Amino acid sequence: MLARSSNFTSRRPRSRGGRSRGVARISLPAVLAALSMVAASVLFGVYGPRMQQRGVRLAGTPLADLIKAVSRSAASYSAPRFDRFEGSGGASDGAEEPGDPGRAGVVRTAIEDMEEVLGPGVEPPKLATRDLLLVGSAIERNLAGAGGVRLVYESERSGDRVFVFEVHDAMQFTHFDSLGRYLPLLSGTRIEEELELGPARLGLVILGFDDRATVIIAIDVETAAEVADAIRPILRPGDSSPESNGSELS
Repeated sequence: MLARSSNFTSRRPRSRGGRSRGVARISLPAVLAALSMVAASVLFGVYGPRMQQRGVRLAGTPLADLIKAVSRSAASYSAPRFDRFEGSGGASDGAEEPGDPGRAGVVRTAIEDMEEVLGPGVEPPKLATRDLLLVGSAIERNLAGAGGVRLVYESERSGDRVFVFEVHDAMQFTHFDSLGRYLPLLSGTRIEEELELGPARLGLVILGFDDRATVIIAIDVETAAEVADAIRPILRPGDSSPESNGSELS
């Protein structure tokens, strides 16, 4: 029995310098797994920073909360019952004449409201060239936690109404830009959206400035964009920043 066992052992193939044993240990699944790891490392090096940036949440108030607040304010507005041009002599050219008591009083009150909330040096936009006259203003103490001023404009020809909200400290509001980055509302940002306010679908434009945010609500997006152009002209394509066309609110 012992001899037979030794003969069987002597017939087993011998390795040549250990080379065949090393080759036998290589498996196709292991090679594919290694290549997959290399490819994943390369992809993560390229896209990893962007993916990581998408997941970072900044401290601040979501811009959507501000939109809800200004929408509620616009929906609650009721036009004054008295004639806003009483004592103006029937002026209808939209000019802010010093001798026009009605117009001058509305503008003066708006300037005082803006100075109280935003500080000196900020005045209501002049939109007479767009056939929009300032008809009233109101201080808003809590627009998603921020102070602001609601300015109301009306068209003499069509009666269409435009709301312009000047809100203190734009940087406290955060949003996703068109590249999916989560950012504060930077100066130069311009966002255009369609806003559902009850049964109506209105136009919304948000402008970011160094010291404030301007939110425009109009009868449609085209009108809101025209008002935004009058407040701050659109930059040339070569001067536009990557954040200037952000569209996703959060």
